Amino acid sequence: MMDKNRPKTRKDRIMDAALRIFAEKGFQNSTITEISKAAGVSEATIYEYFGTKEDLLFAIPEKISNDTFEESSKVIPYIKGVEGKIRAILLFYVQLYQSNPNYSALVLLQLMSNKRFRHTPAHAAIRKSSHALLDCIRDGIADGTFKKDSNPYLIRSMFMGTVEHLFIHWHMQGMPKRKPGIVDILDPLIEIVFDGIRARKEDSGTTLYLKLEDAGVLEQMIKKKDGGTSSKDKTK
Repeated sequence: MMDKNRPKTRKDRIMDAALRIFAEKGFQNSTITEISKAAGVSEATIYEYFGTKEDLLFAIPEKISNDTFEESSKVIPYIKGVEGKIRAILLFYVQLYQSNPNYSALVLLQLMSNKRFRHTPAHAAIRKSSHALLDCIRDGIADGTFKKDSNPYLIRSMFMGTVEHLFIHWHMQGMPKRKPGIVDILDPLIEIVFDGIRARKEDSGTTLYLKLEDAGVLEQMIKKKDGGTSSKDKTK
């Protein structure tokens, strides 16, 4: 949630504590009192920074998502090719969800079903990475990497929907540590989608079409060229 090289501020401590408590107990069952105790600040301080408990809830994904997007934006432009960029964007998603399970639990299990959340700056922050993925897919269609009739929204949904489903299932199972993990199956998932949308390069060679009655003529021509020796004689 923050730069590890600087000390945590009171606001950082509040958000860290709230994230943990919201993820473990759910928003409705969490109180400002227990968040203030966990953060080591007064309740008045929390209200001073965030206004309401719901404002605090929405502030958490807004900060984490913006920080992650800023970090990925320093890397993605230097990756060559749309396929490489797509892999990197999805890897950022997976690593964030897996390295910060409280965050992925909060977003996927609680906030995505919250209608009010979809109208907040926090949701807009999450959507920035999703839009970046969509732009990469569109670029791939435009430059001929992917089929011209590919639907970029459907492709994005295939990627994001699968990743989110995997993490929801992971949380529901109690976050088991096993192989292969979600990071391990990310590349096979990407290849399955890419195999279906990659533009097929036309063969630049010459294709020869023969009628059955012409096949004998072609064989005689080949024999004459080889000095009258058939392929069967050569193998003896």
